[in-house]
Amino acid sequence: MPINRVESLVYGVADLAAGTRYYENWGLELVERSDSGALFRTPTGQTIRLLPMDDPSLPPAPDGEKSTLRQTVWGVDSADDLEAIAAEMAKDRDVVRAADGSISTVDESGFSIGFAVSQPGDVKVEMPKVNLNENAQRLNVTVAAIPQAQPLRLGHVVFYIAPEGADRAVSFYIDRLGFRLSDSTVGRGDFMRCAGSRDHHNLFLLQRESGAGFNHAAFEVRDFDEIMMGGAYMKSQGWEPDTTPGRHILGSNLYWYFRNPCGGNTEYFADMDCMDDDWEPRIWDKSPGFALWSIDDPDQPSTPPAASMPS
Repeated sequence: MPINRVESLVYGVADLAAGTRYYENWGLELVERSDSGALFRTPTGQTIRLLPMDDPSLPPAPDGEKSTLRQTVWGVDSADDLEAIAAEMAKDRDVVRAADGSISTVDESGFSIGFAVSQPGDVKVEMPKVNLNENAQRLNVTVAAIPQAQPLRLGHVVFYIAPEGADRAVSFYIDRLGFRLSDSTVGRGDFMRCAGSRDHHNLFLLQRESGAGFNHAAFEVRDFDEIMMGGAYMKSQGWEPDTTPGRHILGSNLYWYFRNPCGGNTEYFADMDCMDDDWEPRIWDKSPGFALWSIDDPDQPSTPPAASMPS
């Protein structure tokens, strides 16, 4: 029953107009918009749905009294995979089946999770061309500006969890759903990837004393130029960064985080580490830190407070 990616996100938001404008500025395709919600899609076929906070179809969330992510749906390859997950989940928790064939339940921390057969978009990605010494991949071609970022895909989600029960929360994803551990910091957090993914992480469970909540969702762009130009556009539209740009230590990805009116942050990321089953998980007794480097800005922290460290 290999899970291969984040398939969709569902937010409950207080200000639907602001949330819709945010994701339009973020660079996602707006598929539907009405007074009762909005739907966005990535080129790879993943979806982001915005609903009013009081929509009765929304599942509860540990931090659901404010705008936040209300459900994460994970994608699988086939209906058989879906049935295998349903059978596994039904051993000790309720499983709800939707009319579209997807299923939903809750994880050990109280977050609503769903599962659906993936609907991948047909996207062809041209690798960025880089000139180095005498290797001229970009011959007689200049670098052009872009008006805003156009994320390729939704890469990962990050949640806060309570330290009490953290081992059980992580074990649920690894032992019950087949996630692979990439890096773990004792008493701090665990980076996991789907069995069908090579990303360093598709899910990060980050411990904090105040308990469970949503941290951020991350969207992959092509390179650092797109991070910087996309971030500059977001700032020009009045959206506040939560960090300066930099490169993480765990995962190695380039990043820039922005505060999302739908809840939590969103991250532009590029050039993340890729792992397969030959990778040996690293166990850290203390955190190796947030960033290999970051851009200094006297008006903006290069890293968020330690208690909310994302990656």
